[in-house]
Amino acid sequence: MIITISPSSIESLQSCPAAYNFSSVLRLRPLEEDTSKMDRGTCFHKMLKTHYNLILAGLNDPATRIPYSQINLAVIEVAREFTRNDEFPHEMVEECIGNYNDYCIFYSSDGWTPKAVETPFSTELYSDENIKVILEGVIDLVVETSDGITFPVDHKTVSQNDRNPTILSNQFMAYCWALNSKNFVKNDIGFQKTYGPKDRFHRHVMSYDDTLLDEWKNNVILDIMKTIGYKENDYWPRNYSNCKYCRYKRICETTPDSRQ
Repeated sequence: MIITISPSSIESLQSCPAAYNFSSVLRLRPLEEDTSKMDRGTCFHKMLKTHYNLILAGLNDPATRIPYSQINLAVIEVAREFTRNDEFPHEMVEECIGNYNDYCIFYSSDGWTPKAVETPFSTELYSDENIKVILEGVIDLVVETSDGITFPVDHKTVSQNDRNPTILSNQFMAYCWALNSKNFVKNDIGFQKTYGPKDRFHRHVMSYDDTLLDEWKNNVILDIMKTIGYKENDYWPRNYSNCKYCRYKRICETTPDSRQ
């Protein structure tokens, strides 16, 4: 048996097995869902993807290298194409462009050298004679610092800066484990209009010991083993402590007989 998991599906499984079944096994999606914040995050992610891809292309082929100011203009043109294609609302795109300009100025001398952009990975997390667990995902950015240290980066658009994020994150530890890295950076990008760049942008460096990553891996494997029993018994337990903001709560609010 081969089981493929991602950092988000691990998060879902640990939060509530029933929600994991709805999202990762049955692949259900709510008919109505507020995607406005997701759209802004998606738009800004696409802009940063273009930004770092253009820098990376110039590093790989000096003949294609363009000045930093032209990279900025190229990214803005890509963003405005989103509006012309009706992919994102005009006002939201312009908000992202303004934030992107501030981001570029704020980090113009950050010493980061992009090594890979939106890198997919697929690696074996565990295997025995009966089961193989494959961990898959896509890493926003892999960079090398001026000190020669390479680490994964994840861009996070946030409503307010979290000055003390925990290192105990399935996503962060999964990326470090997949890349065999001891460090990870959470690249927070705020959109608070009343804040200056130093309060909107923050890069949190997470460092991990091998024993902590091994502990995470063993914990995930144990959770995956439980899913085999859930599937065999066709019963996925509910975690009622996490129902209030669950996107699938309307399903669980109905009687079991009516869920078919």
